[in-house]
Amino acid sequence: MNLIALLCAAAAAAAAQDTALTRIGAAGAVKGAVSAVAPGAAVGRVLESGKPVFLNDHVTTGAAGRLQVLLLDQTVFTMGPKSDLVLDEFVYDPATNAGKVAASVTKGVFRFVTGKVARKDPANMKVKLPAGTIGIRGTIAAGEVSDQSSTVILLGPGARNNADENPGEVAVSNAGGEVTITQPGFGTTVAQGQPPAAVTDMSGQAVQILGALGEQPPQQTQAAPETTEGGSAGGQAGQDTAAGKVLAVAADDVSQLSESLNTDTVNAAQEAAKAAELAAGISKWDDVRSVEAGTAVYSVFQPQGGMCFGGICSSGAPIDVSATLLVDFGARTYGGEGQVTSDVSILNSGLGFSDSTMILPASFADLTGDAVITLAPGDIPNHTNSNFDNTTLTFRNRDGIAAKDLAVVVEYNDSLSSVSAAGAATGSRP
Repeated sequence: MNLIALLCAAAAAAAAQDTALTRIGAAGAVKGAVSAVAPGAAVGRVLESGKPVFLNDHVTTGAAGRLQVLLLDQTVFTMGPKSDLVLDEFVYDPATNAGKVAASVTKGVFRFVTGKVARKDPANMKVKLPAGTIGIRGTIAAGEVSDQSSTVILLGPGARNNADENPGEVAVSNAGGEVTITQPGFGTTVAQGQPPAAVTDMSGQAVQILGALGEQPPQQTQAAPETTEGGSAGGQAGQDTAAGKVLAVAADDVSQLSESLNTDTVNAAQEAAKAAELAAGISKWDDVRSVEAGTAVYSVFQPQGGMCFGGICSSGAPIDVSATLLVDFGARTYGGEGQVTSDVSILNSGLGFSDSTMILPASFADLTGDAVITLAPGDIPNHTNSNFDNTTLTFRNRDGIAAKDLAVVVEYNDSLSSVSAAGAATGSRP
């Protein structure tokens, strides 16, 4: 049997197995042992970066496992070691951003960043815990589920943020009552048969949870002032410092950019004037450098393009283009590894084919002209897999915001296996 016949047989088998499955997103930043069991499947499958996730998948991580699940509406779940996640419900209309998202976390540590469904209507996203439910109101939150209880902590954005985000909050409820968390760094604990505990400062526990998720806690540059009774100036300053420490980590996620909570040093009028001068379209590197601080992770996932095997091409089996790019605006760098791994991946689930390349760290401090990253070997290679040479990642300005979007055009050519692919996708940061 020749290569093409084998590929066709594999595609037919995969199609038969996946007939009843609904793909709702992809896995990314996978570390260690991670598996998923699809509805009706007798055995699980190994999850790798770029692999699809399906409706009602039961995702589990091993003792050193971690991953991010990026849903099609840009909702992101991050799971730490020894954690369980079930993707209970996902309905999404990209034309209107309407839909529903529901997931259950039954064990371990987690974090979520709301996507387009929750931004359209926060009531349409729920995260279920063994002893309660998290109601979402457009935010970033984290938590931990143990045998005894569940902890939920709001990470942001807070009321004072200069990313122009609406303040986030979460409501934790069960049959015994409900509490609402509105202050970043604060949280509650809920146990079976008991109402949620009163909201308290949990910024220290938040840092521990983020560390378990594989993220470095922010360095504390000064001690928080003592909290005083009655919400005095000293107490508020302590809360702001705690919240700032938590947000410094929480902001570094898929489709999220939050800069410092300290807005006292920001001249809002100057920032607005600067934004008004930005021309829509391809960013210049000067535009990218106009974002003076903070980090962002651009996450892109979109079925697009097609593949060719041995000169035989199929437009009916498109590839999934998946890309993650970490940008540190303050350090003027992109790529490498940090909270996530910067990479570009392609996947054709029908043919069982996938490949990826890591984007190596590089500086854009002295770059000029259009803000376009071209993956190529050169004297100093800027990525790890030459099959992806000539793939481009282009920053684009939109709505007066520098580098709002990232457009990825994949060029893939594996001459040894006679495989080629092409596809395009665009992701953005709020």
